[in-house]
Amino acid sequence: MIELIDKYFKQLSNRYCFLMMLSWSLLLGVIDYLMGPEISFSVFYTIPIIIAGWYAGKNTGLIIAIVSAAIWLVADIAAGQQYSLALVPLWNTFVRLGFFLIILHLLIIVHDRLILEESLADTDPLTGLSNRRFFQEQLEREYARCRRYPEAFTIAYFDLDNFKYVNDSMSHDVGDELLVTVAAVLSDNIRKPDFAARLGGDEFAVLFPTLKAESTLPVLENLQAELLVAMQVKNWPVTFSIGVVTFSQLMDSSRDMIKLVDDLMYEVKKSGKNNIRHIIWPDEST
Repeated sequence: MIELIDKYFKQLSNRYCFLMMLSWSLLLGVIDYLMGPEISFSVFYTIPIIIAGWYAGKNTGLIIAIVSAAIWLVADIAAGQQYSLALVPLWNTFVRLGFFLIILHLLIIVHDRLILEESLADTDPLTGLSNRRFFQEQLEREYARCRRYPEAFTIAYFDLDNFKYVNDSMSHDVGDELLVTVAAVLSDNIRKPDFAARLGGDEFAVLFPTLKAESTLPVLENLQAELLVAMQVKNWPVTFSIGVVTFSQLMDSSRDMIKLVDDLMYEVKKSGKNNIRHIIWPDEST
């Protein structure tokens, strides 16, 4: 149930979420007025503030908090609440608003921390690219999309030839700099819908949604050329073994697809390195 509620609010636009929470606050004010001053509704006023702050952002939550405090004041006065001093209702309103703002502030801290932790969990800390786990999640999404709407897509695996030599002879700091450079070149030379990741060690991958067979080799040759230029600029003796598979149909699972690309990359590695091997699955020539 909680997952369904979360999914529902995540798909709402900020504007629609704001209007919904504003309506909720107004409805609470009406109910509060009808029930009278003897029954407290304080906890219910916090619900639209929490939802607005979590799903639509701090500013939206702030507006709902101010509106809720004002609605509560109007409901008290309309219900006939008696005060010993004229300033008492204003004092109560400021106290309630302060309470709402504290809740909103704590909520935003938790929300931002959660987003940061989720981002770190999906990101390779050295290069800033996505990690293996998140790459597999993206591939699963592409796999599910192509089951509904069949379309060719491409996966490429990159292995850095002679990376161990750089690490051992030039220091691990240079090796780290090299990996960061490779990540930057990949990020700068792929399309917006493409998805690059560091799989671990000296292996990288790029998922190319909608990239068809006839366009694949020129794209990968350009990527390899850009990578080699970056290595030559730094005088690093590193080349790239690249395995590439264009899937015109889906295999039984995304893991089978990953294994096929990985095996192809290692075939390049064993057959002399610094090359690209591209195949189409299934092989329509057989």
